[in-house]
Order: sequence, then C-alpha cells, then structure tokens
Amino acid sequence: MKISRLIIPDFQQFKDFDLDLTYPERHERAGEPLDKVCFIGGNGTGKSTLLQGVYTQLSAPLNGAIPFWQKTAIKLKIDSNSYYWIPNAKMGLDASIEEGNSFRDVLNFLKHGLFVNSISNYLKDDVRAHFANQNAENERDFLIYCPSESQYNSYVNFNDVPPVSLDKSLSLFEKFPITNIVSNGTVEEFWKLLIYHLKKRENDFRTFESLPENQIKTVKEVRELFEKQHPDILKSLSDFWNKILAKAGLEFDYEGAKNPIQLTDNLQAYIRLKNSKEHIGYNQLSTGIRNFIFKLGHIFALYFNRNIESGFLLVDEPENSLFPDFLYGLVDTYVDTAKNTQIFMATHNPIIAAQFQPYERFILEFEEGTGHVKVRRGTTPVGDDPNDILIKDFGIRSILGREGVTKWERYIELKTLIPLEHDPAKKNSMIEEFMQIGSDYNFAADAVS
Repeated sequence: MKISRLIIPDFQQFKDFDLDLTYPERHERAGEPLDKVCFIGGNGTGKSTLLQGVYTQLSAPLNGAIPFWQKTAIKLKIDSNSYYWIPNAKMGLDASIEEGNSFRDVLNFLKHGLFVNSISNYLKDDVRAHFANQNAENERDFLIYCPSESQYNSYVNFNDVPPVSLDKSLSLFEKFPITNIVSNGTVEEFWKLLIYHLKKRENDFRTFESLPENQIKTVKEVRELFEKQHPDILKSLSDFWNKILAKAGLEFDYEGAKNPIQLTDNLQAYIRLKNSKEHIGYNQLSTGIRNFIFKLGHIFALYFNRNIESGFLLVDEPENSLFPDFLYGLVDTYVDTAKNTQIFMATHNPIIAAQFQPYERFILEFEEGTGHVKVRRGTTPVGDDPNDILIKDFGIRSILGREGVTKWERYIELKTLIPLEHDPAKKNSMIEEFMQIGSDYNFAADAVS
C-alpha cells in the first residue's frame, strides 16, 4: 500500500493543492506510486506540514484522533486497486469517490460534503485491515514519523543508558506498535525495543530446542542452527551502527553488553573507542552522531526480524547536526533499513536532495500574487553536483557569498582589461591578481594575453 496522490483543497498556505506522487509517463513503472519522495523548498512553504499531515491522516483510525486536515484526500493504492481516503467524511469511500474521478470532482466533494468526527463507520474493509489495532504478532504494517526536532530532548537527562527496565519492555509482547514517532524524545522506546528483541530471542530458542526434530541433535548443533535462523539484535545493530561510528573512530561494544535478568534490570550496552576500547557515555557523543545512531537504530529495531508488507517512513530534515561526509549515501541507508516502505523526506540540504531522482524531488514555492504554495518536480539528475541542485532546483541565484560575488566581478573585469593594457608592469600586476583570485576561489583560470 502506497500513497499515489494527495489533495488539499484549502489549508493554510495550500489552496487547490493536488500532488501526483506517481512515476512519470515515460518511466517503466508509469502511474505506480513512487517508492520515495523528497520535498524541498524555502522556509514556510510547508515541507514539514506535509509530513506531519500525512502522518496524522494515516494514524487517525488507530488513535481516534481528529485528522490534521479534516477535508483532505489521500489516494491509497492497495494491490491493483486505488481508494481515496477522506478521514471525517460521512459518506463511504466507494459511495463518494471512485477510481477515475477527476480532481475537480474530488475537490467539490471535499468542499461540500458533510463531515463528522467518527471514521470507523465508513472505512473500507481492506483499508481498515491495513490500519487496525493489532497485537504483537502483526508483521504487516508500519507508520513511522521522524520530526526534525522534539520539544523534549531525553538525551540531556541521562548520564548512562536510557532509563528503562525489563518490566517496561515486556509490554511489547502484548502490543507491538504500528504507529511510531522516532525522535530525540523517544529514545527510551528504542531501548525498550532492544530488550524486547533480546527476550523474544530467548523465548524463541526455548521453543526451537524443544522441537521434535531437534531432540536428536547435540546442544551445539541446535545452537548453531538457531543462530543462523535467528540473528542477535545487538550483533546486527553493531554491524549497522559501526558503518557510521567507524568514521569517528568508534564502535558498538555488543560483546560486552549485559542483558537484563531481573524485572528491574536494564540493558547495559555502550559505545567505545576502537583503539583503546574505552567506553564512551552516550551523553559524551557529539549531538550529530548521537541523534543519528539513535534515530537510525530505532528504525532498524522496528524493522528487525519483521516481515513488513507495507510501511510509511516520514523523515523531516535527516541532515540535522551531521557533518556533510555523513550525508552521502544516507538515503540508501534508510531505503535498505525500511524494506517495503514508501519513504518521504523533507530537506534543506542539496546533498540529500541529490540522492533522489528528479521526478522524486518536489519543489514547493510560493505563487506570486496569491501567497499559495505551488509545486514542481526537480530537473537535475540523481547524483548531480549539489551546487547544481542548489541553483536549478532550490532556485538559489548564486552560491557565492557577498565577498565571493565581488571577487567574481573583479575576475571578469580583469579578464577584459588585461588584453587592453599596454604597460608591461601594470599588465603583469593585473595577471598576478587575476591568477590569485582564480586560485583562491577555484574560478576557471583561462589564459589571457
């Protein structure tokens, strides 16, 4: 299940907003929903609003909340069928809007339909099946929202590992979350997930070793076979995290981790220096690395050992507090982690935007005269120089600072004046200045005579 279209008739800066989220005509998958989407645009154009709105719109059937946009339609594609999902609409999906309706038909319904708070009466069965409260055995769906920042930063409140316990983590055996917020305020939920996976693996082993076919095997054989079929969350997390931590000379000490035994026990697992093996407190890590590994670790733990059929991952400003070197390949990391998931990102960073195909890149801009937001798709190819992205897609007129612009103008002026200068001393001085500016600012050093 994926979103193929988003319609916002009238909300804040959005007016008659119709966003087609499908592959373009000439693509081999033309008409199918995009696997990943990137929103870029100036401050206030609504990138974060779109992510937050999609999250609350999709999560409304689960938590009983009134959707963020009460008259917004999301077109969901489920297998070969498409349905418009209009939370708070009194009429049923099939009765109100069917496949093939025009945007104007949908818009008119949204503007003139009757709306109520309850949505449980109209949800179509196959839509409800994808968004219904399910127990810990649910392995079908995920909805994950990663806001850019949280008002509450739990990192600053602990000096050791996140303060949870085995007792708190056992609740996940009763109900595994479908909707999740991953932020610097939910790190305790991440730590609970790790403990849950550790205890679930212990339970799975007891079941595995009692199977009739394993009774004739040696303890060593049973253990080796189990290890192949049931990976250790801490070992897997170590392999995942260390690709990131290695750049900073760090590693995850999964071998030295102490698993909780008593209900009041916590998981003790730490980051350490690669060379000295000295443990580093999580509160001592840089803000960027700590936010990065906890956010990705949380998502990794949510997907670990689960057969997800459809998911939505909404990530706002994934570049926050990260050195540019960490950003290259970041989108692929999210894609590889969140299998069978439609990914939405909002970013101000050209390095992130360059990792999306131009048809996956949506530029939000204010329309002159109305103040409403319009949208266009990107033009620069995937993997292009981020400077090209800045100029062509972000619409930045110049990537030079004020002094850089002054130097560029002087550089062009000298290029014109040097051939006209007949005084050898002045000419040499001008050539020297021309070459120096070109070297300092990496301007093309064209030959002059």
